[in-house]
Amino acid sequence: MHEKKLVVDASVAVDLFAGKDPHRTDAAEKVFRCFLSNSIYVYAPRLFLVEVAGVLVRFLSHNIVKDIVERLSEEILIIGDDLYFEKSVKIALATASRGADAYYIGLAETLNAPLATSDKVQAQNARKVGTKSFYILNRRELEELIKLLDCKD
Repeated sequence: MHEKKLVVDASVAVDLFAGKDPHRTDAAEKVFRCFLSNSIYVYAPRLFLVEVAGVLVRFLSHNIVKDIVERLSEEILIIGDDLYFEKSVKIALATASRGADAYYIGLAETLNAPLATSDKVQAQNARKVGTKSFYILNRRELEELIKLLDCKD
């Protein structure tokens, strides 16, 4: 059977745990529920944990954020940048994207995995370099991602 995989951006985790907009929280919950209840390998660059911690600690207590980061590091395969660093630099040059965004896109491209994000610009930049990406705040794109991953509730 073909391995199902996904790269998830920090924006999705932030929306899950600190989303003040119900639409954003709902979309993030669907993505996390999908991969937690199905056989999907979810990847993120090591930077993911730093980004999530740095944002969540603005809204939640240090201890809660520490627990969230620990749980995420157990559920998501965290990948160091040796594998995709050079590709990420090329992506940043080609798209003028933020460095962090280029890391996620570079990892997704290297793994030949789709990218799930709550960042519209990041999704657009990924598409510019031919990386399959899903802006999960767009209902149609979220549904396409869920279908692609063959998720069952």
